[in-house]
Amino acid sequence: MGTAITWLIAFFIVITTAFAAINGVMDTGASRAEAYAATDQLLIDDLESSFKLVSARQSAGHTLINLIITNDGRTSFTNFEDWVVTVRYDQKGGADEIFLVPPYTNSLSDNTWTAQEFWLDYDQDDPEVIEPGVLNPHEEMEVRIQINPNLEHRTWIVLTMTSPWGVTDTLTFKD
Repeated sequence: MGTAITWLIAFFIVITTAFAAINGVMDTGASRAEAYAATDQLLIDDLESSFKLVSARQSAGHTLINLIITNDGRTSFTNFEDWVVTVRYDQKGGADEIFLVPPYTNSLSDNTWTAQEFWLDYDQDDPEVIEPGVLNPHEEMEVRIQINPNLEHRTWIVLTMTSPWGVTDTLTFKD
């Protein structure tokens, strides 16, 4: 009788351990599948995200740069405070190149940038009417960058924008 009880307790311990091990493997597999799905979604977002810097011009006072961006991907862009903008330019007679990384702001001041206006078509002067403040596919956005020190006339400027997904485009111009 004692042997049967010992055998029964050992049997239940083995079964419980086996079920615990199987449950652990299943949980690990589910967690791994969720991680793969999240990684795949980030990859899809990266592949479907695209924008193009179309044109830029500086203001008459040489303190503002107006930049036009076209969303030529399939993902809408928001949260512009997470974007990175860099501006590089030389000053005539200056010793060094000026390299700025202005932060996003809602009210423009020195060495900042903002999303100024959104357009269905900038060239045709068609303003955006659906989802204001969101750069949807095939829409255009005007970005305004205020810089200090001021630009000089006929200065080469290199603008680079990077979205939170790592999509980057660069535009070089001389005004």
